[in-house]
Amino acid sequence: MYMVAFCYPNGEARKFDYEHLVNRHLPLGVGLTHKHLEIKPLKIVAYFPVHGPNNKEDSSPYSAITNVYFEKKEEAEKFLGLFDVEEAARLLSEDFPNYTPGPPSVLMARVTEITDMDALVDQFVQTQ
Repeated sequence: MYMVAFCYPNGEARKFDYEHLVNRHLPLGVGLTHKHLEIKPLKIVAYFPVHGPNNKEDSSPYSAITNVYFEKKEEAEKFLGLFDVEEAARLLSEDFPNYTPGPPSVLMARVTEITDMDALVDQFVQTQ
């Protein structure tokens, strides 16, 4: 599985509008992705609010993070090209001021789920 992360900047002048992200921007993005690239993500996981190291929102460089998951690397790479499509780039960019202080940083990564916590505890115990 592969994930494309959108890390939305924290801003003092304008606060992040989570409801707009979920109810307007994500449907716009998924719709444009399906229309122009003919792919759909497996799922989207949104993180909001994001707290920094002192457990306060204003200490994080990001106000929100969304992770968009794809089964194949090729799909995630294709998704990264969405802003090469004029209509998608224009509509998504025009929507940024409606919910975020600035455009997001974008990252892609391979995802490995580690779900057996008992095995990790056992490995730890064996090293002690």
